[in-house]
Amino acid sequence: MGRHGSFVIDADGHGGEPLDWRRRIPGRFRDHMLRYVRECKEQYASGGRGGIGGGMQVNDRNPRDTRWSDDEWELTPAAAMRPGMYDPVARLDDMDLEGIDVAVLFPPGSGEEFALHDAEFAAALCATLNDARAEYAAHASDRLKLVAKLPMIDPDAAAAELDRCVRDHGMVGLVTAQHVLDKNLDHPSFDVVWSTAQRLGVAVCVHGGGQAPGQVPWVIDRLDSVLTVHAFTHPFGAMLAVSCFTVGGVLARFPDLRVGFMEAGVGWAPFWLERLDEHWEHVPDQAPAIDRRPSEYFREGNCFLTAEPDERMIPYVADTVGDGIICYASDYCHWDCAFPDTVSIVAARADLDDDRKAALLGANAARLYSLPYPARVS
Repeated sequence: MGRHGSFVIDADGHGGEPLDWRRRIPGRFRDHMLRYVRECKEQYASGGRGGIGGGMQVNDRNPRDTRWSDDEWELTPAAAMRPGMYDPVARLDDMDLEGIDVAVLFPPGSGEEFALHDAEFAAALCATLNDARAEYAAHASDRLKLVAKLPMIDPDAAAAELDRCVRDHGMVGLVTAQHVLDKNLDHPSFDVVWSTAQRLGVAVCVHGGGQAPGQVPWVIDRLDSVLTVHAFTHPFGAMLAVSCFTVGGVLARFPDLRVGFMEAGVGWAPFWLERLDEHWEHVPDQAPAIDRRPSEYFREGNCFLTAEPDERMIPYVADTVGDGIICYASDYCHWDCAFPDTVSIVAARADLDDDRKAALLGANAARLYSLPYPARVS
């Protein structure tokens, strides 16, 4: 391993769901699952606010290809996905091809956390998904790591599911949408989730979800194309989430929490942190939950970002916000990723020195997820 000169941790890959996982739902939720899949297909096919970027593998190559599975249980046929998305043996082969030592895998973003706006079904759906993904990752538990999908519509149930996933499956974090229906992430009801994550020492990862089926739209309700919805929802959602965790006081209440803002790029961060700092300095009484500049939570090691390998803003963000916050992400194997070249693109960059490459490719993600990391691969 380390064939590119660094130990590589993919901080944000996708997949890990066996093809039959939805059929494993407890029998009493069978009709709920079939309705949920049907409604997802209808929303995505009609160009609804769900969009394509929410994690559904419509096709890992072409977002305009909306071939759905004829199977009423499934959203996407296997033929429309790269095998590594559902087969761990194929995934390890693809990781070796790219030069990835460890991959942290994110689940679908199809509104499972508030599915059908039914808390009991959402809890059963998330548990079924987490158990199926744990089976996939168990094939190589040293290299395949997971974040848990939680029924955030019911924060107490979400906290219990996180505890179970860490205890029983060794998961290294949780994933949440940028907001949960009508609540922002600094709503006090979610404190039970953040306190559980802090107690367990696992990462909180905010990963899009603004366009998931069943979601309350924010910003994207004025947009009507895959291009604009996908371009807006991730960075705007990350900006909202950063505001909640900093100005909203989540990190003040839980100072040991580690939070990643995923798949939104990095170029927005210096601007947004500077703007939040300026407003805090002018009207600090409007942010009574905090006693420091919002940007300090990044510089103190609480917050992380993920970058795609060719983002030109990486050196600037590292210079202005900090070397320790940016993590490499493959985005495997979504329609807009650079597979199989994601690691080699970073390795070939002339604007990053060896220390910065090592931090980007693995060291920072090791801190976010509390994973083992060798200082340097010779």
